[in-house]
Amino acid sequence: MHPFSEKAFYLLVWRAILATIITVVLMVTRSFELAAAFLIGANVALLFSVGLIAWKSQLDEEHIVLTEAWRALQAGEQPAGEAGRRWAVNNLEELTLRFAKASSAVAIALAGTALVMQYKQA
Repeated sequence: MHPFSEKAFYLLVWRAILATIITVVLMVTRSFELAAAFLIGANVALLFSVGLIAWKSQLDEEHIVLTEAWRALQAGEQPAGEAGRRWAVNNLEELTLRFAKASSAVAIALAGTALVMQYKQA
């Protein structure tokens, strides 16, 4: 795996972990009902997915050098030239969309669970 891909992957993993911690804190502190807590989790997961997509839309070959994944690389590890930046943008966009897709799947699962729980209570 290229060092840029590895840094970008772990950057997105770290952001997902932070979003998960925020979600768990909100679920525990804002609701005593399990179904409502699942809906809170679904909303945060969906917001995380939308945030990733919005961030991805801002990426281009000029702004890739400002990302944390690029700045974490040593001078010799950075992809060289315009083609290297284009590759980095494409790689980061693809990885970001995969994380957004996974976050959307989590949101669907949490919302579905909340709906099933509400149906069983009624």
